[in-house]
Amino acid sequence: MEKRRNGQTIEGPVVGKWFHGAIIEFMSNYKNHKATLPYGGSKIKETDGFCLNLPFVCKMAGQANFDERSKEVIQILSTWPVAVEHGIAASRIVSNLIQDPSFDILSIKSELPDSLMSVKGSMDQIESVISEKVDHVKAVNYIFGSPCYNPGSFQGAIHATVTSGSFAEAVRKAICAGGCNCSRALFIGAMCGAKYGIDGIPLDWIERTTHAEAILRLSIQAYS
Repeated sequence: MEKRRNGQTIEGPVVGKWFHGAIIEFMSNYKNHKATLPYGGSKIKETDGFCLNLPFVCKMAGQANFDERSKEVIQILSTWPVAVEHGIAASRIVSNLIQDPSFDILSIKSELPDSLMSVKGSMDQIESVISEKVDHVKAVNYIFGSPCYNPGSFQGAIHATVTSGSFAEAVRKAICAGGCNCSRALFIGAMCGAKYGIDGIPLDWIERTTHAEAILRLSIQAYS
C-alpha cells in the first residue's frame, strides 16, 4: 500500500502477511486511541463492517435493538456513514431472510428508518434498473459501479439476487460483472444462503472448498 501511495510499480508476488485496509485502520486506531470508540476507519467505504457483522446477524436475527447492535459491530471496521448505513440495511435484509426465506428483498425500503435515507435512494435506483430490464453486467459497470465501495457493492449484490432464481445463478452474475466481485458475492451468499438454505449451494462447489466439513460442523454448533 505504501508503494502504491508513492506511485511505485508493484512487481509480485509480494511477501505477506496481508491485511485489509480496514484491519490496518482498526489496529492503528486501537493502538493509538484505546479509550475512544469506535475504532473503525472513517475512510473505509467497503463492505468489511457488514462482513464482520454476519455472525451476529445469524445469532441475533429479529431480536430487540438489532440495528443499534449491528451498528456497533460494523463500526469496529468502518465509521464512514454510507458504509455503516448500507451495512445496517444489508444486515436487516439477511435477518429478515433468516426468519422468512420468502421475504421480498426490495420491500426492505418500506421498513427503513429515516436515519437510513441514503439506503432508500439506493433501493430506488435498483428498482429503476430492474424495471428497465438492464442486464446485470451493464448495471454493475455503468450504473452501480464495480469497485468495492458502497453503495455500488450493496446495489450490485441485491440486483444479482433478486434477478436470479438460484444461489449459483446470482453468484455467477457477480463473477461475470467483474470488478470487486468478492464484496458483492459475500452479500449475495448471505442472502441466498438464508433464502435457499444449504441445499441451494451446489455440492460440487462445497466439495472444492477447504475445510468445508469443519466449517459446516462449527456453523451448526454455533447457530442451531
